[in-house]
Amino acid sequence: MQEYSLEKLPSVRLACPFCGAKHPHWSYHDSYDRYLISFEMGATVTHTIEISRILCSSCEHTHAILPEVIIPHSSYSLPFLLSVLRDYYLSSMTVGALCDKYQISPSTLYAWKHLFTLHKKLWLGILEDIYHSSLDFLSSIPSITTSADLSVFFAHHDHSFLQGVSKTARFSSA
Repeated sequence: MQEYSLEKLPSVRLACPFCGAKHPHWSYHDSYDRYLISFEMGATVTHTIEISRILCSSCEHTHAILPEVIIPHSSYSLPFLLSVLRDYYLSSMTVGALCDKYQISPSTLYAWKHLFTLHKKLWLGILEDIYHSSLDFLSSIPSITTSADLSVFFAHHDHSFLQGVSKTARFSSA
């Protein structure tokens, strides 16, 4: 995960998603703890992470700075969700067995499948989507096991998959 430390905050190059200011001055506002659910060594694991909130100098709106592994408005990590979907499309397991393995409800699984289908169409385009099965598309996504893998994945594609936004925050290398 990219580090969103207070030292790097002045170098955030991101327009305000609320007011649209292209180069606002961002300042630290607050932080809060958030759960992050992942799947590690065959088991569902819950972590607590600290999320920083920053303030736009233009509109004074606050925004949470989420690491790449987090899907907005969800406690589940992106690699967790992709693992569930890979198993769903690859596996001969029943939906019940799959949900037991990952400790999720069937409604969560189907909501993720629906979200995945929508984002797959956005990612590939409507016409390309017709020619790519969901399994082929999932297979084309590189294995995302580390935060460095996610950074490379998002940098290569220049927009976030299942993140709900078209850009991720960029920092200067200084």
